[in-house]
Amino acid sequence: MEIRTTAARAILTEQRSGFLASPPYPFTHTLAPYTGCAFGATTCGMYCYAQYLPNWTYARGGAPWGSAVVAKVNAPDLLAAALHSLPAARRQGLRVFMSSITDPYQPVEQRWRLSRRCLEVFACYSDLDLLVVQTRSPLAARDLDLLRRIPYAWLSVTVETDDPGLFKRLRGGPAPSQRLALAGAAAAQDIAVQVAVSPCLPHTAAFAGTLAGCGARRVVVDTFVDGDGAAGRRTAHSAYAGAVPGWSDTAAARALFDELVAAGVETGWSTAGFCGIPPRRA
Repeated sequence: MEIRTTAARAILTEQRSGFLASPPYPFTHTLAPYTGCAFGATTCGMYCYAQYLPNWTYARGGAPWGSAVVAKVNAPDLLAAALHSLPAARRQGLRVFMSSITDPYQPVEQRWRLSRRCLEVFACYSDLDLLVVQTRSPLAARDLDLLRRIPYAWLSVTVETDDPGLFKRLRGGPAPSQRLALAGAAAAQDIAVQVAVSPCLPHTAAFAGTLAGCGARRVVVDTFVDGDGAAGRRTAHSAYAGAVPGWSDTAAARALFDELVAAGVETGWSTAGFCGIPPRRA
């Protein structure tokens, strides 16, 4: 894994368009402590849309997706300056997604601790509207102490399937059991937890029941067709599409969604699901 460092010019990226700026409750900003993602070398890297976006295209220096990461070493300082400079009324409207294009708890976070240091900054402020920390990594359990101190924080854990054999047959990745354990540990500490079945991969008949009992307050179900940002066209050219026949069939995801709703689980679909956490203040 090639690790490079950079001093970023800004760290909060305003959202004016795209899926995170969608109704019913759009995010105002994203925050990414890293560019590139080491999980790109695992199963999710076979279909991750972030590898096609400009921020990676211009930062990669020729490195394949999953083989290099750029650490924004001044990210915590930039965040501290940005939040300090905002009037309280403006800060109270911030809805931050961390992060949409790289996992904040990919393996390099163990050394660089940029995500943890950003959480330390957020913990100094009690008045933001929302912070969603999106990850598939069990490493996030290290920082549950900080998430507990941030009243507007949600931990969103990606669990695409309950079938560990699927990952083993492809390129591997954190086991579903580890991710579900992370969700349960966070819920046990009264941290707001969301599970993102994004994208929904082949799974067992027990998956809906497992999700209903994992402690999450809500679940988001997504598909390649609905969620890759190009109605499935990006995925169609991916390694995953070549390895998994029927990747574009959304029937199983729709059935999972219906099962969860029938079980009384608050469940959102794709873009509207991710943007479905209402404001703290009416």
